[in-house]
Amino acid sequence: LKSQLKISPSRAVVVGSVEMEGNLALRTPNLARRLPAICVLMFGLGAALEFVMCKTGFYNVTSVKEGQKAANEKTEEEEFWMRVKSRRQAREAMVTIRSDEE
Repeated sequence: LKSQLKISPSRAVVVGSVEMEGNLALRTPNLARRLPAICVLMFGLGAALEFVMCKTGFYNVTSVKEGQKAANEKTEEEEFWMRVKSRRQAREAMVTIRSDEE
């Protein structure tokens, strides 16, 4: 270990990579052992989030806004087609040939 350290008067600098051994070594995580705890934690967080969203009325506000948006779009579309129909009728009236003898 001393051969891998350069000792200067103010600090010690590691020159090579030294892997820890024993109790200080980094262990590879055991996913199979931690997975149930992670699933329970994520389920709990999701349930808490849903509870808060229901209690604050988030879904009610969102559904009302979406309904208003759909109604506005439908109204705009109906107005558009009414304008198209009136333009078509105006063009038909301009193109129609009338005889003054009748």
